[in-house]
Amino acid sequence: MIVGSDSSRLPADCHRQRRKRVRRCVRRGFSLLEILLALAILGGSLAILSRIVDTGISAAREARDLSIARMICQAKLSEVLLNSTSGFSPQTQPMTPVDSFDSQSTTPFSFSVEVQPGQLGGILLIRVLVEAEDPDGGEPIARYSLVRWMIDPALGLEELEAEEEAAREGTEALGETS
Repeated sequence: MIVGSDSSRLPADCHRQRRKRVRRCVRRGFSLLEILLALAILGGSLAILSRIVDTGISAAREARDLSIARMICQAKLSEVLLNSTSGFSPQTQPMTPVDSFDSQSTTPFSFSVEVQPGQLGGILLIRVLVEAEDPDGGEPIARYSLVRWMIDPALGLEELEAEEEAAREGTEALGETS
């Protein structure tokens, strides 16, 4: 019976030992594999986020350069139109460097003015083009152009209008005195 009693104890002892092993195997933290996997996922997501941020920064720079080019273009077209009201016929200008309106911008800008005769006689087509040049010498970062049609100041239409107005005033003055 001693053998029998030993055999009846044996399973109980094995169960106790298994419970002790299970207690010893109970984890209180993350395994090395789980930590490495979490770090790999974190690193990949940070790499993707840095690319997204870089794309956003370059898009913001391009938008800033395009808006500055638009302001320069409008200012140069206004200059051409103002000079034409003084009787000067607009002239074609090759690409010329120009200062930026934004003091923080390091992008160089240049502009050109193109004057062509229009489809109708006495009409001029004026195109002002502004480019934000790439400091590294590549393709321009941004381009902006404005086109305006105007009456050729060389026709002398303003003088004709002034003469007609003077003649009208003269006839009105004669009509009032009679």
